[in-house]
This record gives sequence, structure tokens and C-alpha cells, in this order.
Amino acid sequence: MMKTLILALLVQTAPMQTPAERLDERLAALATASAEEATPLVDEITALWADSGSDTISLLMDRGEAAALGGDLELAARMFDHVTEIEPDWSEGWLRSAQVAASREDWAYALEALNEALTVEPRRFDAYLLLGRTLERAERPDSALEAYDEALAIYPQFELARRAASRIRAQMAGRPL
Repeated sequence: MMKTLILALLVQTAPMQTPAERLDERLAALATASAEEATPLVDEITALWADSGSDTISLLMDRGEAAALGGDLELAARMFDHVTEIEPDWSEGWLRSAQVAASREDWAYALEALNEALTVEPRRFDAYLLLGRTLERAERPDSALEAYDEALAIYPQFELARRAASRIRAQMAGRPL
């Protein structure tokens, strides 16, 4: 009797989702979420992206983050470079490398790292935001606007991308032909 009950419960429960399946589900929900609904989805999505599944990578990421927060961008860059060498198919490492490169005003490497991040995970709305900001610094407003629009296609409630895109559209509307 007890065995039958346990078996019935096991059959009725949904199978466990893999992190990739959960990410797909959350990103799909994000596309239609209200601003209020989007916040916890974004938190979960970014947590899924940040989980390397490797103690070594986590240690390097922690050291890189600590160095960046402490203002040692050289050490942070080295830590994130190690991450991308060890785990080149993990977008978070590339994104962190791009963030540090942008902070150091190494625009060429920032763009290269963002390209890698978006190649690995083309749904990284946060990478599109940084790409837009980097392209704005390079005085390429048309390309920056495309990047912001890509972010908004994935995450329509993304306020930072929405404001940046609006700002560029307003600037472009005031340009002489």
C-alpha cells in the first residue's frame, strides 16, 4: 500500500528541470512579463547565468569581483581572463571581462569579449546593454540603438535599455539630414 502511494506521488510530480530548461522557461516568461513580474525573473535568470557549476571558476570569479570592487582592474582582468581560458563557453566570464575592459577604456577588447558573450548566449540582455553603452562611447549611435533594441526584444521592461534607446532616438531626431 505505502509502495503504491509513493509510486503514485512520483508519477504525479513533474520531472526536475535542468538549469538550461529553467533558463529557457524564464527567458520566455520575461518576454511578456509586466515590470512587476520581470524583477524576480531577472533575478533568477542572472543567477542561472552566474552559476558556473565549477568551484575553480567560482573562486576565480569571486577574486575578480573582489579585485574590481577594490579598484584593482588589472587583477580583475587577469582573473576573468583565466575564467574565459578555462571555460570559453560560459557567457558570464566573457561579460565580466567586457565590463572590466570597458572600465579600463579598452574598447576593442570590450567589444571582442561582448561578441564572445553574445555568441555563447545570444539572449544576454545585460550584454546588449553594455554593448550599447560601449558603442555610444565609440560614437556609433545607430549601432548602439540596435544593441539597446536587442536587449528590449528579450526583456521589454528593461528600463536602462529603454531610457538609453529613447535618449539616442531623441538625439537622432534632432540631427540635421
